Amino acid sequence: MEKTAIITRRDWITTSGAGVALSASAPEQSVRCSILDHRGEPVPVGAMDRFHICDLLLRPSPIDPKFAPGQAVFAPIDKPFRISLPLRVPGFGHVFVYADNRGAGHTPATLAKTGDLLLNYEFAADRLATVRRLAGECRSSGVVIPAAVERQAKTAAELLQKAESARRDSAACARTAMESLRDSLWAGEALVFERAKQRIAKQGPRPGFLFGCNAFRFATGPGWYRTRFAGLFNYATLPFYRGQVERTRGQVDYSRPEAILNALAGRRIPVKGHTLIFLVPESTPAWLKLRSFGETKALCLSHVREAISRYRDRVHVWDVINEAHVQPDGDNWIAGFTCQQNVELTLAALGAARDTDPTCYRLVNNTGTWTDYYMGRKHGLWQQSVYDYLAMLKDAGAGYEAVGLQYYHSGRDVLEFERNLETFRAFGKPVHLTELGISSSSEDVPKSEWWGGGIGGARLVWHGDKFTEESQADWFEQVYTIAYSKPWIVAVSSWDLADPAFIPHGGFVKADGSPKESYGRLSALLGKWRETP
Repeated sequence: MEKTAIITRRDWITTSGAGVALSASAPEQSVRCSILDHRGEPVPVGAMDRFHICDLLLRPSPIDPKFAPGQAVFAPIDKPFRISLPLRVPGFGHVFVYADNRGAGHTPATLAKTGDLLLNYEFAADRLATVRRLAGECRSSGVVIPAAVERQAKTAAELLQKAESARRDSAACARTAMESLRDSLWAGEALVFERAKQRIAKQGPRPGFLFGCNAFRFATGPGWYRTRFAGLFNYATLPFYRGQVERTRGQVDYSRPEAILNALAGRRIPVKGHTLIFLVPESTPAWLKLRSFGETKALCLSHVREAISRYRDRVHVWDVINEAHVQPDGDNWIAGFTCQQNVELTLAALGAARDTDPTCYRLVNNTGTWTDYYMGRKHGLWQQSVYDYLAMLKDAGAGYEAVGLQYYHSGRDVLEFERNLETFRAFGKPVHLTELGISSSSEDVPKSEWWGGGIGGARLVWHGDKFTEESQADWFEQVYTIAYSKPWIVAVSSWDLADPAFIPHGGFVKADGSPKESYGRLSALLGKWRETP
């Protein structure tokens, strides 16, 4: 099958002027935006390559925007949408910021009334509106808002009013709006974190909650690895990648997960098998590549049945299929399937798992919940958002026990993390956060991938100007707290325990076994939650 061409944005205009107008090439019905930095200077075209719009469920709509320094023009979509791009906000970090018409979403009709948008002002006004709305929800539900957060929100409002009074001077307005945005970003994060803490205090301990991590080095790693792992986690993910257990067709080798299971014997740490179907080059054996969809499906189902049958007495939980909403990606090793075929494969795999072990607990695991992998580009026939993929499964009557969601840091603040997480509550399934990660240092690691749901997102510093052990610990503490406060989230697993990790500096423990600040912070947090009244 011929793969749909990937089309990147075009730097369609060449100019040295910072404020060149786009009217000559703009579409007849278009949205015109100005985007300045914190100094009031035009944002370079190269810094707008992740400019996008998304609906209120955070699903990007592929567009073809036209850029000049500090300016963007695009054709709007008919349904309400948010406008976003990563922007450096001094005093907070480098994060995706959003303009959403005070929460209602922009539409062609509303934009016809407002005219051109100075996005810096819109980003600040919309985040303040979100903070105010969130504060109202907190008060109505009995959440006590700390005085410091109230003051921060008040300061943000005063700065926004000052920016409003400078609207005739775009640069001055943008500078003050960015200061307001800084305070609103902090206030918004503080509110969702505080609300989560107070909810946890009311609901009490959750004895069955699973705090996990991949345990890939549990059998072969040094002694401190097992000690550190067991000292923090009560749930272990084991590797069952087809490319590792059956490199040669018909010759299975489960020695790696077998060794981990043996090393875990006697410990009260339940396990999960990861993953039975994962169609990326590094997880797919050579003999399974370059086959038709029908052949691929049949061969994948054979692995589902064989692995579950072999381990049904020792492994109860399975990531049956991983990232099918974006895989397989690459026509040089496997034919790109359609979204419908990936759903068909998922349904068949879930059915095969249930037929093999009627008691097994099946997860459908997903990555890139913001759909960063095709943000601003035309996507392939096989790619869709996690939300749309799960909706197709629901419409098809798919039977499975839980949704798996991965959240590697990808340039979002914690309020946006919670907003994204809440969109998946609608499916009525328990949720496992299956992979979490953020770096503890900005130091480069050769041949490592800074993966954050899309190219470059993981390098956008969350707080401050660089990643640190403290900011890593803060992120884990806030993300775990928000997740634990939601009854429909039943498990949280990080990726990895120790460096070298999947993402550079992503472990809780350094390569020599010494704990980072995040290890101590999470240990204290989980210890408090595990206490009985």
